[in-house]
Amino acid sequence: MLQMKKELVLSLCLVLGGMTVFAAETEKKSLLPDYSQKVGFTYSVGADLVSNYIWRGLYVGGLGIQADASVGYGGAFIDMCWNVGATDWSLGANAKGLPNAARAALNPEVDMTIGFSRWGLTVMFMHMYYFDQYKDGTNSKYFDFGNHGRGEGGITQEWRVKYRVSDALPISILWCTRTWGRDGYYVPIYNSLDIPVGLELKRAYSSYLELGYDFYFQHNLSLEARLGMTPWKSMYTGFQGDFAVCNLSAKLNWHKDISERCMMTAFANLMLNPYDMATNYSINGPGNPFLWNVGCGFYLK
Repeated sequence: MLQMKKELVLSLCLVLGGMTVFAAETEKKSLLPDYSQKVGFTYSVGADLVSNYIWRGLYVGGLGIQADASVGYGGAFIDMCWNVGATDWSLGANAKGLPNAARAALNPEVDMTIGFSRWGLTVMFMHMYYFDQYKDGTNSKYFDFGNHGRGEGGITQEWRVKYRVSDALPISILWCTRTWGRDGYYVPIYNSLDIPVGLELKRAYSSYLELGYDFYFQHNLSLEARLGMTPWKSMYTGFQGDFAVCNLSAKLNWHKDISERCMMTAFANLMLNPYDMATNYSINGPGNPFLWNVGCGFYLK
């Protein structure tokens, strides 16, 4: 009887041990990560040197330096980004005559973001300042929540919500909506005789939906594939039309850890704007339908 009890206990231990191993293996293969562990204090600083400033299917500027600093705790974070660079390679003011080009020869921008990220979900509020001027020639105020037309003020506020499943299933979805600042367009006002008598400034609430998938390779290489679209009339279509696909992009990334906290990066980005092609390049100006840039960076984390 004692021998049978020993064999029964041994068998039970083997079964439980096997279940534990199976559970551990199942957890490693799970497509959903374990977010139960609290995130402590985090920080990072870094900068990229880019050949062109391209973003969401838009050409924004030429050669530039883009710096970033971020601090966070428990999932909450504050991030500051700076861009200083040429409006175009010619270093001339509004060199290409692009609707989204800055007025000055340099294309400065300061972005401040506050947000919270846990369980794969990130909610952000971004305040963007472009150092532009109002129609009367005065400099834009840093905090201005009024509605302004394109080129009439240098402030934009945007809400962003992003969800990424996990590293094992690197699918992401991003939604962005501009709620204040420079996001208006003018429509004619008609009198009773259907004659235009003026213009009315409308807020577009420009929005952007992006679907993404990340591919990981050997030698610290990764590829970001993105499909971006705007659901209604917005800045991404020059405030024309309705739904439009405005961004098809692929970005190849490489990184090298110099130390436990220092990292260098390099990347090449290729971007296509289908809406721009369909409207005879009304957004980014005439030329090659492909936007591209290459760059390198250094980060301390």
